[in-house]
Amino acid sequence: MEIINGIIITCIVVLSTVAVVFCSVVAVKRKIREVSRSMFGTDSLIEGVNKQKQEMSETPRSLHAMTSIYLPQIMRDFPEFDYELYKNKARSLLRSYFTAVQSKKASALSEECSQTLKNYVQGIIEDLSARNVTQIYRETVIHDIQIARYIKTGATVTVLFELSVGCFSYIEDENGNVVFGDKSIKEQAVFEVGLVYVQDASKLSDSSGLGINCPNCGAPITNLGAKHCEYCGTSVIEVNTRAWQFDSVTEQTTEKRQYK
Repeated sequence: MEIINGIIITCIVVLSTVAVVFCSVVAVKRKIREVSRSMFGTDSLIEGVNKQKQEMSETPRSLHAMTSIYLPQIMRDFPEFDYELYKNKARSLLRSYFTAVQSKKASALSEECSQTLKNYVQGIIEDLSARNVTQIYRETVIHDIQIARYIKTGATVTVLFELSVGCFSYIEDENGNVVFGDKSIKEQAVFEVGLVYVQDASKLSDSSGLGINCPNCGAPITNLGAKHCEYCGTSVIEVNTRAWQFDSVTEQTTEKRQYK
């Protein structure tokens, strides 16, 4: 009799434990469904996460959009600055950057880039070649472009363009296998393109940039964008009208964006 009672008690304990576990699992699932509905509008948390991931892959990244602040300053310093022209050139430069890196041919870069940028891209190409992999940029779309900053530093001034870009970006090995990234998920990224203008050729190794002395009295021309000598009033003409050059291309990741 005692054995039977013991078995009955054991069964009751086991059934009670199972019931508690079952109720807990049901409660957890119910809570997960509630959270999933609240966050993603679906009962499946996995489905919701995948849906959000897909939406993020299709949503363009926002830009700092400081054009309205900096463009008037640029136009005061450089009245002839053609914003639309250089905005389009920045788009073309970025596309040529993607082509050069993917094809591993620095010669594919836009002609209006500096030697510094050419060397930078060549370094990327040599690194990819050494690892026997290829960086792929596929179905690239440039959603927007804005001026992010206008910087005056010593011998140069720089206009930094930000471009919101969507594309499939990943790295393949020699057999076409993806070794980094995901070829099925589009990435949304922000790239920064630097447009540089030589201000004071005497501070650079190449002195062919701009005329920096008055042709009449010989006084130095130090004011940015000056069209007349501040000493004698003589008109000053730039020696080289192609003073603007694209000098850098940098991807601004969420962790590394320079400005918040």
